[in-house]
Amino acid sequence: MTGMANGARGRTGRAGIAATAALLAAGVFIAPARGDDIQLKNGTKYTGKLVGEEHDKIVFRADFGGATVDLEFKPGDVRYVTVNGRRRAVKPKPKPKPRPGPAKTDGGKSSSEIDELIAKVGPTKPEWFDSIPLHYPRTLNLTWRMSARGWKPHVNLRQYITSIISPAPKRWKEGIRLVHHTLGVNRADRGRLRISQGALAGMYFNYLADYARAAYWWQQAGGRNHVELATCYLHLGCKPLAAKMLSGIRDDNTPDGSVIRLWSRMGEIDKALWYAEKAARAGRPDVAYLAAGDACRREARHEKAQGFYQKVIDAKRGSRDIKRNTARATANLEAVKFLVDLKMADVPDGAYSAEADGYAGPVKVGVNVEKGRIASIKVLQHRDKQAFRAPVLMPERIIANQDPKPVKATSSSSSSRLRRRPSEPEPEPEMKPFLEIDTVSGATCTSEAIFNATFKALAGAREKDPSK
Repeated sequence: MTGMANGARGRTGRAGIAATAALLAAGVFIAPARGDDIQLKNGTKYTGKLVGEEHDKIVFRADFGGATVDLEFKPGDVRYVTVNGRRRAVKPKPKPKPRPGPAKTDGGKSSSEIDELIAKVGPTKPEWFDSIPLHYPRTLNLTWRMSARGWKPHVNLRQYITSIISPAPKRWKEGIRLVHHTLGVNRADRGRLRISQGALAGMYFNYLADYARAAYWWQQAGGRNHVELATCYLHLGCKPLAAKMLSGIRDDNTPDGSVIRLWSRMGEIDKALWYAEKAARAGRPDVAYLAAGDACRREARHEKAQGFYQKVIDAKRGSRDIKRNTARATANLEAVKFLVDLKMADVPDGAYSAEADGYAGPVKVGVNVEKGRIASIKVLQHRDKQAFRAPVLMPERIIANQDPKPVKATSSSSSSRLRRRPSEPEPEPEMKPFLEIDTVSGATCTSEAIFNATFKALAGAREKDPSK
């Protein structure tokens, strides 16, 4: 109640309160101006203002000789208080329990911290923003309307971003600067403004991994961006918030099984496979089982992963991308088999290359091996315009994961279906970390192709060595 006392005008000091307390102790009745009433058990009664009540004290404000004093009484010493003409007995209140702070998981940030971060950073411009000139063809229509038929990237804004900006990392910031400009151009049209906001969110996410700004602009855009927002929350360090957002999604209707993949990234393999089976029953087994296979691969359950990939290959019907997904499953199945059998000691030092199917065509990768280790990986060729950061991040992740890691114990939330049977062979400890490599968000297909081509090259190098 100290805060309430601090606002009292013309308050006396400790001496005034002590003097007033002495008067009350002597049973002196004091009658200031009309207002609330308080009556003590010793018969003392006075009028003033009830300031507040807590479990251990009641604060009452009264006037004495022109001075305003805030008096504190123990609840057990007060018989009645009258407020707004209603008298009631005073009963001691229970001591309040301390409010728990926001829940955190594994040292991550709380949901309130994430909200504050997004609100603080999201609407601001990045440090580099003013150094990037606003540059775009003057023929470009900035309203998101298709102004010309066919593929006219210098006229149609979506096509310009897809074919000119996205494939060129050096132009990514230029593209973000341009879409920021379209916010002003389309501010009078709510529908087009939301398109600008959503595009801006996707660019911050896919180009720069700026998850705070991506989350902010997806929030502004509204709509059904639950998976994208949940992914941002996870990257920002709050798994509970990501899980809460993702739990609101009943079915995985995404083209690439994004819900399944995100539950898997959060370590919730049981939920990931539940969504996969549901999507498969809904007529999309190619999407569902491909994502489920990748989820099991990340858990180093290579036998389960191979089983799901084989289900994709065996599927007779599925999504409109069933042909591409079947090819992806075939390549993924082959890569897992390579990894189970491969030992880096069997790969001679040298430079090797191989190809694997990406989204728009083959992805060619070059791998250098030195002293029994992967020294470097370089994406030599690809046609995927939405590859984003995958050509850089996937080689880095593969190289960083080539050292053995301690085997993780099976969590209590893991599905019993994933518990390894005694007859199921473990991957070689040397290669197991490679199974756990995650794909790059927003560029799953390209990531898979880089992964598959890398180990296809290593397997081919081993087979060429007659001594192995």
